[in-house]
Amino acid sequence: MNELCKVFQMTAATSAVVDQEQVKRAVIGLSRDIRGVAVACNTKTAYGMLFDWLYPDLFALLQRAIEYWYADADLTTPVLKLMNELCQNRSQRLQFEMSSPNAILLFKEAAKLICTYGSRILTISEVAKDQAYKLRYKGVGACFGILKVALSGSYINFGVFRLYGDSCLDDALSMFIKLLLTIPQRELLAYSKLSQNYYYLLESLAQDHLAFISNLEPQIFVFILQTLHDGLTALDTVVCTGCCSTLDLIVSYLYKRVSRPGKGRTHAAMPPEGDNCLRTLEQQPEILRQMLSVIVNIVMFEECRCQWSMSRPLLGLLLLQEEYFAQVRLAAVQSQPEGKQAALDQCFVALMDGVERNLSVKNKDRFTQNLNVFRREVGEVLKGTQSPSATSNGSLAPVASVSDMMS
Repeated sequence: MNELCKVFQMTAATSAVVDQEQVKRAVIGLSRDIRGVAVACNTKTAYGMLFDWLYPDLFALLQRAIEYWYADADLTTPVLKLMNELCQNRSQRLQFEMSSPNAILLFKEAAKLICTYGSRILTISEVAKDQAYKLRYKGVGACFGILKVALSGSYINFGVFRLYGDSCLDDALSMFIKLLLTIPQRELLAYSKLSQNYYYLLESLAQDHLAFISNLEPQIFVFILQTLHDGLTALDTVVCTGCCSTLDLIVSYLYKRVSRPGKGRTHAAMPPEGDNCLRTLEQQPEILRQMLSVIVNIVMFEECRCQWSMSRPLLGLLLLQEEYFAQVRLAAVQSQPEGKQAALDQCFVALMDGVERNLSVKNKDRFTQNLNVFRREVGEVLKGTQSPSATSNGSLAPVASVSDMMS
């Protein structure tokens, strides 16, 4: 490692000619070897010794390697994977001593690497479609993964950065948005590793950095909501569950903001809460309505693999879109034969039985219990209405979805 550092320093200082392929192979091998060592360091003591050995020389080497060969996926992949492993707080190994700045230093290096890679990969304007994943999406997904494990590791007090005027967190989050906007929406779910890293990261942001989300430009906020809408119907159960959790956090935040008129909270060490999300909610309510329709449709008519997860954001969506839910309810009831309309309407009445107008955990639990009963009873009603709806050849006519009813 020391020899590689000397090579980079010599090249930068004297423009010396070196065998780039040989240096690249050395960086790739070193990254893989150190990653293997890091995987084995599962205790606080072992990881502390490893970090003391690596900092700052290795991180400077990784930065320079990314600067030189950012377009070479064969090099960037092991480098980014190494940083991801170093940021993993497995077995609480990153719980440094109270007097140690190592956690802060580690995050600063991770943020710097993300920004270095992101700023350079954005300069590549055109990539062949068959090479898009290898040359762009794979590295972008790796950056999402690094940021996710760093944000969710619970070893950094992120308020320190704003309190002392350090922009590394803001820079990393801004780069995340820039990289996200380079990915077509349809591509997010096309690659499983990319989609999982993205939705995991989004969930981490919704848990601890909602102020950042509230300050996003309306078109970006809508884009994120649209990706959540797509994730609700994803075949990957992990993605679907993560989307439900993220949507629950965002919807709960929006409902609290709507129920709490006036300016958001302000604090010296916290970013101010923005009103862009509320303006988006007022100007484009259809995105929340679409997600409400999707969840109700899945609960009523489809095999719901994530029923508990879907029940959590559904209550918030109902409270934010009460008038629209009343329309959904009316359309669903009127779509059934007259003899069954009263039974289906009673299912909707029972759904809100004992549910209050708040999003406390206790209230959500009550709603989840009601939703279980609602799904079972609606299924019984629909089974009873399918016989009269049989087609002339004896097969059953399909039951209309909520979206079809509302169209």
